[in-house]
Amino acid sequence: MIQIMIVDDMPIFLDYLRNCIDWNAYGFEICCEAHDGKEALEKLEQYYPDVVLTDITMPYLNGLELSEKITRDYPDISIILITGNNEFEYARKAVKIGVCDYIVKPFEKEELILSLLKLQDNIGKAVENEESGNASDLQEDLRALIYAGQINDRLFTAPSEENRLLLSLVRFGSSQERREYRPTMEEMMNWEKLVARLLGDKLEIDGEFRIFHDFENNIVVLMNFAKASDAESYKGYEFTDIIGIIKHQLSLECAIAMTRAENLSSVKNAYEKALNELSGKPLGSLYDLRHLDPDREQASLNDIYRLNRDIETLRLADAEETIRTMASSPDHKLLLSSAVSVLMTNSIHSGYSIEKVFGADFSPEQYLEQAASQEEMCRLVIDLYTRRMELEKKKTQSKDRDVALAVKAYIDENYSRPDLSIPDISNAIGMNQTYIRKMFKSELAMTLTEYITKVRMEQARIILKETDEKLTAVAEMVGYSDVSYFSNVFKKYYGTSPRSLL
Repeated sequence: MIQIMIVDDMPIFLDYLRNCIDWNAYGFEICCEAHDGKEALEKLEQYYPDVVLTDITMPYLNGLELSEKITRDYPDISIILITGNNEFEYARKAVKIGVCDYIVKPFEKEELILSLLKLQDNIGKAVENEESGNASDLQEDLRALIYAGQINDRLFTAPSEENRLLLSLVRFGSSQERREYRPTMEEMMNWEKLVARLLGDKLEIDGEFRIFHDFENNIVVLMNFAKASDAESYKGYEFTDIIGIIKHQLSLECAIAMTRAENLSSVKNAYEKALNELSGKPLGSLYDLRHLDPDREQASLNDIYRLNRDIETLRLADAEETIRTMASSPDHKLLLSSAVSVLMTNSIHSGYSIEKVFGADFSPEQYLEQAASQEEMCRLVIDLYTRRMELEKKKTQSKDRDVALAVKAYIDENYSRPDLSIPDISNAIGMNQTYIRKMFKSELAMTLTEYITKVRMEQARIILKETDEKLTAVAEMVGYSDVSYFSNVFKKYYGTSPRSLL
């Protein structure tokens, strides 16, 4: 936990700082409080915090004087100043003497969270809370909905009725004002996960919402409103707030597309529409597609339909013709970016991992930025389509069976690992989780979870019958760190306690 000292002479503001954030959820802990700069200095030796969060205007020793003493005597302690608008110049001076950051009152709690998290050496610590099995399964169900149109009844607590759904897609990129700052893929993914969490805390609608990531790590927000009129009148102010906050605090930008879905069956089309809209669009804006020009929308959908058809039928010449037509348009950057998005979506839907088709750390934006001309950009897109179709042609008739058997073999070899998970299997096989689940159940007539349990229980029974191992050791040998949980699973599977075999 990162230890925080908060300093302010106003009790009401100390109380606000203490309670405005779930500190532990983001890897922080308030270790002490002080009511002025003098008291803060006295407590530094006792508590030695990692971060001091202090107001500027205080009696005895103000925040600027406190900051100067801390940076001189405790150079490893980070400082964030909280200032008023009339103290802005003081804050600028404080940065020059070593203050890490400042935020201006009144501020959103998200600004404070991001300002603090920028100080951590490893932002990944803030997103380490593992998803529960149910949450992970729900994410897979939501991905299956946007990529394959598969509907699961557990997506929402209340049934979704006509015209009550809105889908928002959030795409990130580097700030146009700081082109020299390019976060690594891992850093960007961690910030995206964090922003998704902040957005979940910020959203307030009359109804339910689900927030998850697609396979390109874009944030997808699916909102199920209580009334159709609420979905129509929703303004998306939470999304525009997030755009400003991450630009100011992280020097990153994002674009957000928001569109309606008549029902769950049309969510896949809504996602593709939002994805197509954001391809090549400038970052920093919210694009509301609920009232998009019908002619423009139909033209985009026709291009998507043609390219999808060409990929499915492996007609590279026809795809090249469509791509060259797009490249000749004044909007060629937008259209060619859309062509890449179509290809990525189709590849994922077909069961391929992005890394397998396009290579590790593939980024559509950075890939197209290589092009020095309109013609070269066209060639780069055609190269991607060629690569994808050649990979498709290499598939054998028994691909589905081969995938299922490869997954089975991996489980048979790794069932004893307590951390064995479906994402782990997906990474090892190189196929996305939704496809693996579908193929495994189709070919072997059971789910992945059922098969993992089956292997573990059968092996446990053999060990119990043929050895004198203690129950705790047997549980560990078949992948269970909790012997009580192992016993419950065994009894449920065989109808008898494992102790009966000892």
